[in-house]
Amino acid sequence: MYVQSDGHDQIADVVVVGTGPGGLAAVGSAVNAGVEVVAIEAYKDIGGNGTWSTGWVAFVNSRMQRDQGIHDSAELFMRDCEKLIDEASEHYGIQLDPVLAKIYAEESSKMYEILTERGVKFSRLIKRPLQTSVPRLAAVESTEQFARAFEKDFAGPRVRTYVNSTVVRLIVDNNNGRVTGVRVQPNDSKKPPFNVIARNGVILATGGYQANNALRQRYQPTAREAWYPGLPTCRGDGHLLGQAVGGDLVNMSMIPPIVAIASALTDEAIAVNAQGNRFHDEAGPYQYRVQELKKQPKQLAHYIFDTATAKRQKRYVDQLSNKVRADTLEELAHIIGVPAHELVASVKAWNEFIASGNRTKEPLTQRVDFYPKEITEGPYYASKMETGISLTCGGFRTTTSMQVVDIFGEPMPGLFAVGDTTGGFTVTAEMGGTHLGGGFVFGWRAGHAVATGQLAESHHKGEKVFGQSVPQRVTLSIRVPIINVATVEQIGTPRTHL
Repeated sequence: MYVQSDGHDQIADVVVVGTGPGGLAAVGSAVNAGVEVVAIEAYKDIGGNGTWSTGWVAFVNSRMQRDQGIHDSAELFMRDCEKLIDEASEHYGIQLDPVLAKIYAEESSKMYEILTERGVKFSRLIKRPLQTSVPRLAAVESTEQFARAFEKDFAGPRVRTYVNSTVVRLIVDNNNGRVTGVRVQPNDSKKPPFNVIARNGVILATGGYQANNALRQRYQPTAREAWYPGLPTCRGDGHLLGQAVGGDLVNMSMIPPIVAIASALTDEAIAVNAQGNRFHDEAGPYQYRVQELKKQPKQLAHYIFDTATAKRQKRYVDQLSNKVRADTLEELAHIIGVPAHELVASVKAWNEFIASGNRTKEPLTQRVDFYPKEITEGPYYASKMETGISLTCGGFRTTTSMQVVDIFGEPMPGLFAVGDTTGGFTVTAEMGGTHLGGGFVFGWRAGHAVATGQLAESHHKGEKVFGQSVPQRVTLSIRVPIINVATVEQIGTPRTHL
């Protein structure tokens, strides 16, 4: 249930910070295990950035695949991961946690059942042959279904939820280094801060750091992409909170640029260059789309779609800041500065292909995934193709219980992380659907682990750093700094209080 802070300290078995896919699943799993939960959300409602996404989730060997005669397996998934990591390593220095990837491959089908039993409906499987061996990317009917799937948990007696509230520091027992709770500041500065004590542990599920330009530039100093369509609360709060008490961050420089449009909208659009001609597979891999745009003269190109699409995909069209509209394609061509006859010919060719019923491969761009909608209903729209940021891939190393580990690979007592606050599995982003899927799968694992106390050993002990095996951690009697993230958007680094 949603509650208002009265300024008094709270106590619960599990504290979940953030209510995106990872936080939703963590709360649901913890409630399922029979414990009391306090959930804290910086935004005005639960659901997180997942409600702003296209809502595609990758499942391995799911019932949906089997019903369509698609044979998938953990082995195929791991091969796809290795291929994608090899390709991404050409652009970033990254590390995949294969242990977590294998768990995802084995448990994502169970999460498919959990979500569908809770009312989430997946309409179709997306084809991504350059990223996956078989179709495993499931399209949700509406991203609003994610939050609704867990509403009963949040409305029940075991959960207290504070929205419009920011965790500004972790509370640490300096005698043993255990994270014992959080300090919460309501976003309404007139309301007093309060503490929430966690009997079992704190789960960081605050999302990525894509909304924090200063923090992104710390890890990608030369990057200039600023467009970002999601929640302003994805500012790296969890990363900074956990780092301040010793959590080990990895893959923080992997902040892949994308062409600024939701994939659901791309499905119903075509892209034309300055000559009015299509030039690439609009549904291809994210990095490929960026590369193909950069090859065009002056890096100039536009997405083209019609009013029917604008109505169906209104939430994603509203995210576009540079769209224009005209009653006819000829008028639209004049506005965006491309030859009218070429634009009309490109749209006509696309419509003829869709009308043909051919769903195997489009001959012009080799596109293989189609949402069978023609571009025929005026007014028509164009949106300039620009690069931006949709997600980040860096975060904490964790155990398989999602317990954060320090630089020595040692689990940090009382501290857990899921979703885009972690960095071991999120580097599979190019596959599509693994950020949302990873949030749900590992959020569910974390909620159960923290609720029951059934924690895994660290599989990171003995890993080499700078060519040497790291030593076992030595516990010293020191005061651990705590962090205030209240001004992180402005300065990109925390104020540290002793």
